[in-house]
Amino acid sequence: MKFKNTIILGLGLLFSVNLARGQESQTTFTLEECIAYAWENNLNVRNNQLNQVSNEIALKQSKMALLPSLSAGGSVGKSFGRSIDPVSNSFVSQDFTTGGFSANSSVTLFGGGTLRNTIKQNELNLEASAFDLEKAKNDIGLQVATNFLNVLLNKEQLENAKYQREITSAQLERTKKQVQAGALPLTNQLDLESQFASNEVQVVNAENALNLAILNLKQAMQMSADQQLNVAAPEIEVDDIQLAMEDPAKIYEIALSNQPEVKSAELGIESGDVGVKISKGAFLPTLSLSGSISTNYSDQAREFVKTEPVDVPSQEIGFVQGSNNPVFSNPSTRTVSVFSDDYKTFDQFSDNLGQSVRLNLNVPIFSRYSNSANLQRAEINKQRAEIQAQTVKNTLRQNIETAYNSAIAALKSFEASEKRVAALEESFRAIESRYNVGDANFVDYQVANNNLFAARTDLVRAKYEYIFRATILDFYLGNPITLD
Repeated sequence: MKFKNTIILGLGLLFSVNLARGQESQTTFTLEECIAYAWENNLNVRNNQLNQVSNEIALKQSKMALLPSLSAGGSVGKSFGRSIDPVSNSFVSQDFTTGGFSANSSVTLFGGGTLRNTIKQNELNLEASAFDLEKAKNDIGLQVATNFLNVLLNKEQLENAKYQREITSAQLERTKKQVQAGALPLTNQLDLESQFASNEVQVVNAENALNLAILNLKQAMQMSADQQLNVAAPEIEVDDIQLAMEDPAKIYEIALSNQPEVKSAELGIESGDVGVKISKGAFLPTLSLSGSISTNYSDQAREFVKTEPVDVPSQEIGFVQGSNNPVFSNPSTRTVSVFSDDYKTFDQFSDNLGQSVRLNLNVPIFSRYSNSANLQRAEINKQRAEIQAQTVKNTLRQNIETAYNSAIAALKSFEASEKRVAALEESFRAIESRYNVGDANFVDYQVANNNLFAARTDLVRAKYEYIFRATILDFYLGNPITLD
């Protein structure tokens, strides 16, 4: 099952690459499409996917460790000179060829719980890697959302700069006609031309800021800088987005149960606890069962065929002292073995087959401090996991508190800027009317124009700051990153 998941993930990665190639022709992206594009191309996301596959392999390996091992081997060789024949186990002084095959198997019956705990630890690590992958996607999603909203912000800032330029341009055209008619002095025209040039600079600066924001978004998406990218700006207003909760502590409590980095950190503590159990298991005895089977052959071996009687004739065995008369043995019959020189190889394999079964007990008595050191390291790793988990929770709480306070501040700033823009628009219209009839000088007109531009800039900035912070708080509540 895990192997199948590995194949599916690999095919998914290949499909993602092909899909990314197909998206090269796409130029307009929504926020969700930008995030999806970044997920498919971000190297950190891919690295976490590979980590997950690696943990699947480790889990499968630890489960297979419960099964018996099996190994087999064979050999063939040529001996020269004086050697020991492995079949007859006797010295021979001739060339001969030998060969053999063997197989061994062993299984751990009891290992201090090390194998079972290793499986459990690898299961926890695999589950944690899934949350790490989700965390990596969330991080890139927030980064893309930040840059996406920055593009929308700079687009509105550019529109604001162009609008101010249009106002100055229209005023300049009216003033030129009045100067030509002799109703206004030439200095009024020159002052407006200077103001128009300043507005042109503001437009250029806004365009540069927008281009930089688009470049930052492309880089966050892992998109080439020369690829065309347009963002689909949704119709979104501050009134359309409300804070989901008014208490950051409640948001934090909910985030603890849905944020992947918290779940991964908690699994890290469990994994560390299992690691301690694994280290303690090294102090316990290990019981294993092993067995082997082997056989061999030699080209000098002879096959036993039968036994047969052989008559032994009377032989002179000595003489009688003094008379020197010979002494003869009595005739007898002796049983001898008959061997065949045609001893086939497979017959030798069958005849020389040997098996063994062993029950092995290993009791650790003195490991030269190795087991104790490993246990202490495991306990330290568990404590580090606990510290890391608390750090993750503290960071999450701080991020929520910062986002909430920033959202409240941005909302207040937006409401104040909204009133300021409305007041400055009325003030500018009044100054503009007075300036057109000569009752106000250019300095008053310029100050009113610049104040209105600055107020609109602050209004747009506060708007997107609030939208971004509210979106983050909504994300911490477990909702996807979206502007819909």
